Amino acid sequence: MATYKQISKYNWSVSVSLGYEDGKQNRTKKQGFKTKKDAEKWATEIVSKKHKGYVPTSESNILLKDFITKWFNEFKINTISINTVSNYKSRINTHIIPKLGHYKLNKITNIVVQDFYNSLINEGAKPSSAKKILETLSNCLRYAQKNKLIYLVPVDIDRVPIEKNKVSFWNKSEVDFFLNAIKDNYLNTPILIEIFTGLRIGELCGLRWCDVDLDNGYFIIRNQAIIDKTTKTLFLSDKLKTKTSYRKIALPEILVNYLKSIKDNALDTDFVVLSREGLMCNPRNLSMNFTKEISRYKLSLADYKKSKNKMDSYMNLPQLSFHGLRHTHATLLIFKGENIKVVSERLGHKSITETLDTYTHVMEDMRNNTADLLNDMFINAISN
Repeated sequence: MATYKQISKYNWSVSVSLGYEDGKQNRTKKQGFKTKKDAEKWATEIVSKKHKGYVPTSESNILLKDFITKWFNEFKINTISINTVSNYKSRINTHIIPKLGHYKLNKITNIVVQDFYNSLINEGAKPSSAKKILETLSNCLRYAQKNKLIYLVPVDIDRVPIEKNKVSFWNKSEVDFFLNAIKDNYLNTPILIEIFTGLRIGELCGLRWCDVDLDNGYFIIRNQAIIDKTTKTLFLSDKLKTKTSYRKIALPEILVNYLKSIKDNALDTDFVVLSREGLMCNPRNLSMNFTKEISRYKLSLADYKKSKNKMDSYMNLPQLSFHGLRHTHATLLIFKGENIKVVSERLGHKSITETLDTYTHVMEDMRNNTADLLNDMFINAISN
């Protein structure tokens, strides 16, 4: 029920009853309306929101700095990995609280968020960094909305386009060359597994034999090896990047047979990929060793012929990060026509949209393949 009062000629106030909270009547008030009709319109909107489950309470007036701190410490920190915790803390304490912390939770509007985003860009933040900061704020506000503290999440703003870099990957002949070149190398096991599964490097280093079902041919991904940025220590974590990172990955027979051959000779440890010392492998060291190995093949053909330390064969391999092997796995599947949903689930992406966004240029390269496919399908029928 709403009650109206005319304070002065162009100043109406309205008080709306929204039921009871902790045994006390919960009312919301507002004044400054030029006409009673304006006040009635606002009261109708408030009642409509109530019927949809949103009831403003005293907790809706909490300052953002207090709410986001509570949200992070009591909820978010339990859902993310230790290094992601550091990233969240930095975004919250360096950007969000200093600029928005003084706002009441229910007073944050689209224009407030737009001004906040603009200030990040104008102060030199990269669009990709500003996006991450805004995502942290959005996650907090969505939590508030879910708990009926705000009605809308005010992040429908204009943003600077992010220019995505094309992912780097090897083609099949480059993969074949490198696998042949390292078949007697320490890197053979991790590279072979990576090419066939596309695991994140932390997931690869955290893979244990108890996660491997060689009889049915699959991995269960539920851990990752991670380096604590603060203490610089390596440990096994059961917190993965996203919920969809926990997954089952089917293995090709060639990889199953290889794993069977090395399992019999495995050291007294549960990890599939080992360091040179036979312990859990450090993702950073594995990445550096991979990069170093590739550098052996960065010689020009002329320099290769002059080299005293010749390899059995030569190929000027394109530079690639270890993460590029994950992209290589995905692109090889896409070029072979694998369903994009299957590829997305295999990679542990949050959604198909993430997969499509990542491999847009690969999909574009396949346009000609589609035309050729249609041509092959119908050429005989038309010619006859």
